[in-house]
Amino acid sequence: MTVNAFDTIKDTLRITDILPFYGVEVKRANKALCPIHNEKTPSFTVYPSSNSWHCFGCGVGGSVIDFIMVYYGLDPLEAAKRLDKDFNLGLFDYKPSQEEINLISEQRTKKQAEKVLSTTFEAFIDKAYILLCDYLHLLNDWKDMYAPKTPEELDTVNPLFVEACHQLDYIEYLLDCLLNADYDEQIQFYQTHRREMVRIASKVKRLTESPNADKPVKQ
Repeated sequence: MTVNAFDTIKDTLRITDILPFYGVEVKRANKALCPIHNEKTPSFTVYPSSNSWHCFGCGVGGSVIDFIMVYYGLDPLEAAKRLDKDFNLGLFDYKPSQEEINLISEQRTKKQAEKVLSTTFEAFIDKAYILLCDYLHLLNDWKDMYAPKTPEELDTVNPLFVEACHQLDYIEYLLDCLLNADYDEQIQFYQTHRREMVRIASKVKRLTESPNADKPVKQ
């Protein structure tokens, strides 16, 4: 067995390839029903750019080897051997040359650099989803809570009610776009709405920390 077998498996096998092989159906937005625990709403998320996965229901995730470990209850070596056998890699019988070992090392260094770059993007997508859900919840609360009850109250409408009326449909649209986006569409969402998510986050923080800071708007 080469000392680089684990890294070679991680560099060679794509999470998007091994999941269907073991019966996991990944749908739009890179989500699937978790094969580790029973659930009705997909919480198993695949990250193609970093070749990894994470289940928000189980709270576990990692590499292709980590998936086999959890899925079959194996230790790291047994999981690596299972992948090696199932995908005919021959890593545990073949001794690579020094040139191949150097190439594997270079590939690993490149993958690590790519992973650093992708981490920021993946964190943005996860945080954007949570942020939009939180903001949508607040908007619905504000629309119900601060809706004018009498004609006289129309003269002094709470700004949070105005905020809700102006933003509800748009935030629902953004959330729908993000939920139904494939990986390329997620990249486009990041490029288009990154600064907007920062503004929304700042707004939500300000309004939740000081909900009475805004005075009613005179009509």
